[in-house]
Amino acid sequence: MARYKLVGPDVVHEEFDGEIVVLNLQTGQYFGLNEAGAALWMAVETGHDPVEVSTKHGAAFATRLVALGLIVESDEVALPAQVQDFATAPLIEVYDDLSDLILADPIHDVDEERGWPKVPEDT
Repeated sequence: MARYKLVGPDVVHEEFDGEIVVLNLQTGQYFGLNEAGAALWMAVETGHDPVEVSTKHGAAFATRLVALGLIVESDEVALPAQVQDFATAPLIEVYDDLSDLILADPIHDVDEERGWPKVPEDT
């Protein structure tokens, strides 16, 4: 059994009507997870092996989250999980349209002529 964990405190999430939005504060990207994706995300976050939760979709889902830089493999032993059947495959939608705003620091990045926030030149 494989156990994963979030890469750090800069990866946060919120649940909305059964779906989850995950935000990576380091990259400014955010991710939409459908209900099946939300269930697998919560399994990962609570220390369960996603493959044990969904033998059909768990491995691919975990691999994709690792590739997106949201989770890493943990040395801890995964907790036992209950198998779930999903009506649809887990879906991860990736968005970066707001990354400039998410990465902006409105407290410290101030330009006297243009106001704030001033987006850093290197982004």
